[in-house]
Amino acid sequence: MKLLIVDDGQYVVEYLKHLLDWRSFGIEHVLTSTNSIEAKHILDDNGIDILITDIRMPEVSGIDLLEHIHQSKLKTKVIFLSGYSQFDYAQKAIRLGILDYLLKPVDKEDMEKAIAQAIKSIEAMPKAAAVNWQQFDGLGFLLSLLCETIAKEMAFEQCTGSLDASSFCFFKIADYKEIDEATIRDYNGGLSCFIWRTDQLLAGLVRHEDCKAIAERIANIKLSDEFQLSHTNRVRHQFYLFFHNENMGFADYASIQDTIQLPSMLESEGLRKAIMKRYAQLDNNKLKLLFLMELIASLYKSDSALYELNSIDWIFNELQQPDEVLQQILTAMSQHEKCKKLSNEHTIRMIHDYVEAHLGDGLSLEELGEHVHLHPVYLSKLYKQETGENLSAYISMKRLEKASRLLIESNLHVVDISQMVGYKKTQYFIKLFKEKYGVTPQQYRRQQFNG
Repeated sequence: MKLLIVDDGQYVVEYLKHLLDWRSFGIEHVLTSTNSIEAKHILDDNGIDILITDIRMPEVSGIDLLEHIHQSKLKTKVIFLSGYSQFDYAQKAIRLGILDYLLKPVDKEDMEKAIAQAIKSIEAMPKAAAVNWQQFDGLGFLLSLLCETIAKEMAFEQCTGSLDASSFCFFKIADYKEIDEATIRDYNGGLSCFIWRTDQLLAGLVRHEDCKAIAERIANIKLSDEFQLSHTNRVRHQFYLFFHNENMGFADYASIQDTIQLPSMLESEGLRKAIMKRYAQLDNNKLKLLFLMELIASLYKSDSALYELNSIDWIFNELQQPDEVLQQILTAMSQHEKCKKLSNEHTIRMIHDYVEAHLGDGLSLEELGEHVHLHPVYLSKLYKQETGENLSAYISMKRLEKASRLLIESNLHVVDISQMVGYKKTQYFIKLFKEKYGVTPQQYRRQQFNG
């Protein structure tokens, strides 16, 4: 485990560093800093398990460090120190989830209790379950790190935990050969889900510990600086710097927040117009890149199978020409919309054919969903969206139409016809029939023969 001690007083840092036998608590590395700005970088780059920090410091306070830990989704446990009781600060710290709050001068026994509690809390954290990396959605995972719109919707926390033990680097190889991809797969610890190819580029993530061996075998590979996947801001910074030569900072992400929220309920043509309008409002290349990346992520989330190949090319190759990428995205949306419409029309035809052939059966949403391989709830929404009517209303209409034909073309009793069109309760059938035709089944039959 790693411990970081931060205080603007050098003597305090030295006192705390030698206050306990840290190794007896399983803490192998003790890092210190008297510069709270530097402390942020240490937190980002070193996988710190426990932070002991003064709550009041110049430039960056202990509260600021705690908020940084939350924003960066770090798992660091925090113990605050203060020279005097400051209840307002303590209240905010408690809301943000500090582990303990100690007054200076720190008593050895109190510190021992606080560290023991921190270790107990760390050990109680759920261990990451085994992940099937062969089936893992590596591209979705990368997009969840890079983008705000889907970060909270795509639940990859478990996988991030499984990868915390390693640092990573981005890589790219121009004019790659088949042997280059095979080499990276051999030396990347089974994480083939993080290797992507386009016509011009082989790109992705490799573990930092494997970089030397890979670089010795692939002369033209380029590697980014290392980072940990749990440190979202550093992942984003390295990605844009490495692949698109843009030095993105936290302020850039903050400035795009309002812009990336696209209307979700617009029909497709309206959505495309909204996208073009928002894009036209962006006045620099950084914002265009961020906007397009968020758009790509949203499309990928909506249908990964349709958008995967396009997304890989856009993300690693094409984004350096953002205006062209926007047009490519809009064209792909139109093409995929047409494909989806044809697919939906085929699904509706399958439903109609099945209903026609099984009017005497139960015809539940579950049964129909199984027939067309769709979830019953989604099937119901899809049918309403494509036809403008409820599926139950369509089934009822077809049943009553068949009943009206049987009344004319056969001498079957009303009870038998009711059963043949799927109504086990004859009175309910008669009620529905009268609502549609204005007369009872018997009256309808007489009218047809006497008319």
